[in-house]
Amino acid sequence: MKITPEQLTKRLKERHISVTPQRLEILKSLMTRYDHPSADNIYQEVRRHLPMISFNTVYKTLETFCQLGLVVKINPLHEVARYDGNVNPHTHLVCTRCHKVLDVDWQWPDEVPLPTLNLADFQATEVAVQIFGLCRKCLAD
Repeated sequence: MKITPEQLTKRLKERHISVTPQRLEILKSLMTRYDHPSADNIYQEVRRHLPMISFNTVYKTLETFCQLGLVVKINPLHEVARYDGNVNPHTHLVCTRCHKVLDVDWQWPDEVPLPTLNLADFQATEVAVQIFGLCRKCLAD
């Protein structure tokens, strides 16, 4: 997907976060990828354009983006955290062999209630669904 610098700037400003070259490049990396990269993958890509950027800057920026709802953090199979620029409700398919993560345009139906538990010290705000199995490539192996 082609995203303009103006669109990236607008997204940052909507979340009241200052616009820096580092933040723009990190957000651009996430908004143009669909492979759910790790912080290290993003760092390797971003440093091609900003050689002086540190891994720590990339990681902290990703965490800030998650807190502000600009990106989603997923932890498939307790592996390294992966990031998704698609913040619309959807489901992740996770391959249990190669750890590939794919998006599926499906979300937990509103009419399916959350379990009624004694949640006096906890308020559920959303449901994230991950479906585990084998991807097409791993099935063929």
